[in-house]
Amino acid sequence: MFFAMSPVDVVFHLVPRFSMISLFGALEPLRLANRFAGQVFSWRFVSADGQPVSASNDIPVSVSGRLAEVGRPTMLVVSASYEPEKGISKPTLVALRKLAAAKVLLAGIDTGPFILASAGVLDGYQATCHWESLPGFRESFPRVQVRQSLFEVDRDRMTSAGGSSVIDMMLEWIRQRLGAGIAVTVADQLVHSRFAEQPGEARIPAAERYGTRDARVLSCIATMEEHIEEPCGIEYLANRAGLSVRQLERLFAATLKKRPMGFYLNLRLERAERLINYSTLRVREVAVATGFSSLSQFSRSFKVKFGRPPSKWRKT
Repeated sequence: MFFAMSPVDVVFHLVPRFSMISLFGALEPLRLANRFAGQVFSWRFVSADGQPVSASNDIPVSVSGRLAEVGRPTMLVVSASYEPEKGISKPTLVALRKLAAAKVLLAGIDTGPFILASAGVLDGYQATCHWESLPGFRESFPRVQVRQSLFEVDRDRMTSAGGSSVIDMMLEWIRQRLGAGIAVTVADQLVHSRFAEQPGEARIPAAERYGTRDARVLSCIATMEEHIEEPCGIEYLANRAGLSVRQLERLFAATLKKRPMGFYLNLRLERAERLINYSTLRVREVAVATGFSSLSQFSRSFKVKFGRPPSKWRKT
């Protein structure tokens, strides 16, 4: 079936060290949609300076021009990954604001939402990004309604957690433009069985991450992850799991080979490391956000785990 409609111009703004898998996850659904619906979509690549951009795997990608010269496309996708701050410059932010004012559909994949949010074009919108950078994203942009999901579509903004979740986001956009039949056909061609109208989990479930199906352990881990800024005591954790403190200690030792509070500390330090990498919070603020009562205690614990104090970690 072929659709008579105006060409849909999709522009990909590539940021240095962008994720190649996320870019392909956005492109391939469009290519396949053209196969079954006619030449509906066209696409082009741009960069901030009009020069080729290397992905995080060091493969260079040629571009057709500069972001400031894209005109008025149907959709602009900001593609980033590591070091999204390298994609934040005054000309880039000005260009994004102009596109937003022109009612262009703006999307961000992986850490691309950081750049959109820095331009202020996600204020008041629901948005997500890669789970690793999500805590820093939430802390850095309080005006954005941050959600931990595979993707978010909110009016004229779309954001995705990166990786294969970009396929989900693009399938949803194709469904909205061309109908469910084409979207399902494209998903089938991609052997992508997860496609559904409701976004799923943005991270692999804790059962798979930690290799346990014990409901009591998983419940305890969920409680820990929900209380990073204000850590719970072990008695509270044990009560939530329906166990005594001694039983909880034995259960963690048997299933995870760790003590509960040591495991909890590790979760908090991992969150701290992500905040240092992906937020503009000062080190003292990171300490508070991860439940440490003093900066010195935080610095000591961080150095034990990562080999360097948090101030030096950020510099490197």
